[in-house]
Amino acid sequence: MGDANNPAGRLHTLLTDYRAAAHIDSTMHATWATVLGVSEGQVPVALAEVAALIPEIHRLVVQCGAAEQLALFEAFGRQWAVPIMSEHHPRQTPSPGPGAVDPNALAVLGGLSAYLSTCAPEGALPDAEVVAELRAAVRDLLDALAREDSLPRDLRSVINARLHDIIWAMDHVRIGGPGAVKQATERLLGQINISLYDAPEARSSGLLKKVMKTISCVWIAYKAGPQVHAALDGWQDLIKELPPGQ
Repeated sequence: MGDANNPAGRLHTLLTDYRAAAHIDSTMHATWATVLGVSEGQVPVALAEVAALIPEIHRLVVQCGAAEQLALFEAFGRQWAVPIMSEHHPRQTPSPGPGAVDPNALAVLGGLSAYLSTCAPEGALPDAEVVAELRAAVRDLLDALAREDSLPRDLRSVINARLHDIIWAMDHVRIGGPGAVKQATERLLGQINISLYDAPEARSSGLLKKVMKTISCVWIAYKAGPQVHAALDGWQDLIKELPPGQ
């Protein structure tokens, strides 16, 4: 299976799962619904996210500057896209079954994943318990923000939107990976710092301090993964000790 810390690894995992689940008597949509854990009505949107992994792989391969890896992408990239954007009608049977995923192309994708995990790793996935705790902490921030009236309206709006982005990234990490979660936290922290130039009085807000501390913990968890979680022991208690925003 591919490494979740790069788009080639995530695509490899998804295509491997598709190949294992596919059957000629099952439509491509039904197979993808099973693999992605969504209803068949949600498959087109979910597959658009999966398809976006392919240009992201290309971007990283170019960034890493290895001509031989770029040659592999150009030779096999089209085959990785076949089960995602197949010319076969996605709701008809018989379907291509497991044959929609070429095993040779899949093997090359696995090798590319190993390369990108060294050249351009995004981070790591925390364990499920830590993810649940972090998600609950972000959700608590949204609840507190709804009761907050001391922060400027524009700043509250920015924080609300970016917190929802973080939850979305955490919920879709199987496709977006740890990098998407990190980027969502970085957007929030960056926008807060920019907003404070226009509203310096907000720096003293207890809620704002809690937001920045919590989101920094999320960033660290997805940056370093399980190996540093021992260092984060008690982070929930530390956050709770921060003063309320009211």
